[in-house]
Amino acid sequence: MILDLASLYRKGKTEETFYFEYYPETADIGIPNAELVLPVKTEGKVTLTDKGSAVIEGEVVFTVKGCCTRCLAETEKVFVVDINELCDGEAEGPYRVVNDRIDLAKIVDETIVLNIPVSFLCREDCKGLCPVCGENLNDGDCKCIKEGK
Repeated sequence: MILDLASLYRKGKTEETFYFEYYPETADIGIPNAELVLPVKTEGKVTLTDKGSAVIEGEVVFTVKGCCTRCLAETEKVFVVDINELCDGEAEGPYRVVNDRIDLAKIVDETIVLNIPVSFLCREDCKGLCPVCGENLNDGDCKCIKEGK
């Protein structure tokens, strides 16, 4: 998604809202047995700060679906991440204004990468699998643990 700041200047506006559904080139997020559920949804507003720069505010909503890294249960979680980025045509930085345009896809891609969890859990207190018999300990104690007590 490209935001055209020149069209805002021509309309005499200083801000404009946006919404788009985004399909990244890859759904691979670096977590084994998990992937992005597409599309990724993004909404917010662009506010012109001065000639050649703007602030992007909003949120990126994405869903990850896959296996819990502890118990292997099928899991789906929605992540809502706020974005607040300055895009400038003059300064060095990750998000630049080039030819009066801002590439929101780059901001969304990096927001997703920075907010993917290191481990993907079905719930925060997931007990995982018994290392002896493989039973899911979230469903209760397994027999091998009871025999060892």
